[in-house]
Amino acid sequence: MNYTATVEGMSCQGCAKSVKAAFAQLEGVQEVDVNLEAKEATLTSQTELSEEKIRQALADTSYTVVSVKE
Repeated sequence: MNYTATVEGMSCQGCAKSVKAAFAQLEGVQEVDVNLEAKEATLTSQTELSEEKIRQALADTSYTVVSVKE
């Protein structure tokens, strides 16, 4: 399953790396690609992820999930 999260607050490659690491910790996530220019992260997961779980992955960071598309 693929999910695309629009992420607010990313401004550099370090930000993108932090977002990628946070999403990679989610159970079932196999791959995370972050597009800094588009402010999006694409998650590939073996299991279904709720929008809430995706939002919670960034809860302890300075980044915010604005929207999630399947």
